[in-house]
Amino acid sequence: MANLLFMLYSATSVLFLPLASSYQSPCDSLTPEYCALPFPSSYYTAPDPSTATGLKVNFSSATFPLDIIGRGVNPAEWNTLDGFSPFPSILTYFPHLSDFNLPPHWDIQQSLAEDSPTILIEADTGERIAHFAELDTAANLAERALMIWPSKRLKSGTRYIVALRYLEDESERPIQPSPGFIALRDKTTSKDPDIESRRQLFEEIFSTLSSIGITRNSLQLAWDFNTASIKCLTQRLLFMRDDGLARTSAKGSEYILTKVEDNLNENIFRKIQGYMSVPIYTDGDLPGAHLVLDPFTMLPVYQEQSSALFTLLIPHSVANSTHSPPLLLQYGHGLFGSQSEVESGYLEAEANEYGYILFACDWWGMSELDVPSIALMIGTDISHFSIIPDRLTQGMLNAHILMRLVKSTLSADPMVNLNGSVKIDTELTYYYGNSLGGILGDVYMASTVDVKKGVLGVAGGPFGLLLPRSKDFIPFEVSMRILYPDPVDFITALGFANMIWSRLEPSAYMASITADPLPNTPTHRVLFHYALGDAQVNVLALYSVARSAGAVMFESNVRCSFQNGSSGVITEKLYELPLVSDSAVITQDSVAVGFECGSPPEPLGNRPPDSKYDTHVRPRKSPLAQKQIDDFLRTGQVTNVCNGKCIC
Repeated sequence: MANLLFMLYSATSVLFLPLASSYQSPCDSLTPEYCALPFPSSYYTAPDPSTATGLKVNFSSATFPLDIIGRGVNPAEWNTLDGFSPFPSILTYFPHLSDFNLPPHWDIQQSLAEDSPTILIEADTGERIAHFAELDTAANLAERALMIWPSKRLKSGTRYIVALRYLEDESERPIQPSPGFIALRDKTTSKDPDIESRRQLFEEIFSTLSSIGITRNSLQLAWDFNTASIKCLTQRLLFMRDDGLARTSAKGSEYILTKVEDNLNENIFRKIQGYMSVPIYTDGDLPGAHLVLDPFTMLPVYQEQSSALFTLLIPHSVANSTHSPPLLLQYGHGLFGSQSEVESGYLEAEANEYGYILFACDWWGMSELDVPSIALMIGTDISHFSIIPDRLTQGMLNAHILMRLVKSTLSADPMVNLNGSVKIDTELTYYYGNSLGGILGDVYMASTVDVKKGVLGVAGGPFGLLLPRSKDFIPFEVSMRILYPDPVDFITALGFANMIWSRLEPSAYMASITADPLPNTPTHRVLFHYALGDAQVNVLALYSVARSAGAVMFESNVRCSFQNGSSGVITEKLYELPLVSDSAVITQDSVAVGFECGSPPEPLGNRPPDSKYDTHVRPRKSPLAQKQIDDFLRTGQVTNVCNGKCIC
């Protein structure tokens, strides 16, 4: 068990440090079975007036789950945050907990019922926050972590309270609170100094819960946490965007064309490849690199100019002026892929039919070249997990630089405008990404200053919710479970990883696409496409992003079905996704459109649908989806081109 390893480790480790000037245990005794739980928790923050929230995460290396050989994790990167992810996996553990009355993901409204056993509230207002709760289906009954997921992104820099009551074990007996929580709840004495030091805090928590009708004596556990500020999570990318684009403009958009192929196939007249100059803020331009940060401002520091490969495709219809002016469409590739995905047959045909000049670069950080460094890190030491968001931040800057290059000097190049015969309007710039390109497309669309509309195919977030439900994670999961064989430790480690990932994944950005734009950034609109039965990006992750972005749906939108063991099939009740008439012409909102592709009902729980019926690539190849994309990009209008439920 994790605590046995902790005792052995803490007796010898030089990294066993107190969390504050007065001694505090690295483990919260509210959940004595597992050191880091409950998570996230204010127990692991300390006052810091220099941050936007007035707090700073303050983990000890011994707080993290210990790996198979008893090692903790270096908490340095985590301790740069001023709060927890705004889309956290809220975790705790009770032995033999039953899920019979937990609010399910297929009916989130149940979480707002007066008798809901799980409660999530905004501390200052007492507002109940919709959510769903589940147990880890990969573990046996005795070792299942309890996971609570908000229905959408929480507010930045905000305090929340979690409360649990009416929970039972599989024998229908009430779950017994921990001794530490009983001492706080019932005002009994405790010899634990960490319990005694929090009595005033918990009296405030109990009072807040009482004000909304949650009685103190009904509670089996309660705690609070603060989300990180939007500044803390996004300032690295925004600084690099502004500084990098300024450097690019000052120098001019520099590039060199290295390969030009004409009459590539029946759809593409010309394929162009080249290298663009990009400002580098990492300690190298190879996989495994970290951002170089100023020790005082904690902002990235420019290092040098390097180069990044790009690909551009000109269809025959554009070369023949069938579509004039063409749309400039930047494409984002899928997980651990490359820019070569822009040459997919369906996409080339779509570009030729509708008149798109396509261009793409690699997602540094999660491209095919990054696989070895990520696999090594996940299988050996997640202390270095920040290599993923750090290099992704550089990759996101590269994508912004490429768009600026196409809008400026590249579109005027004789190889691109065919010696002036192609009339290019550099204001007709758009983004389209699928899979990882849809997931990171949330970040791109929230941070771009050159694009107003984008299409995000089979997108979703956060990664912490998505990964256990994706077949693509299985090879990495196997490796990570060797490192963390205890199922609760494994789930907790994913929660910690999700914190660091928040700096460059949808968590921090999904709510800023439309209604709450980032500093010095325009508002945007997006069209989401997704499919039921997607075994790579689960529909629940899509709903999380769509809700957070304020997207609407047509009233006939497909509903997902779930196989509830042997008791039958459950059809979801779409929550907080406003429905509009099928005859509506949507001109202001972002829109989510689902496709039904003949897949069987999905399994309940945090596991992927049957990969045999995977529908992941189906929407992008649908002629109706492609028509809807073109209508949206050209006119800004979204209509129900399916005349009812969309079938692929």
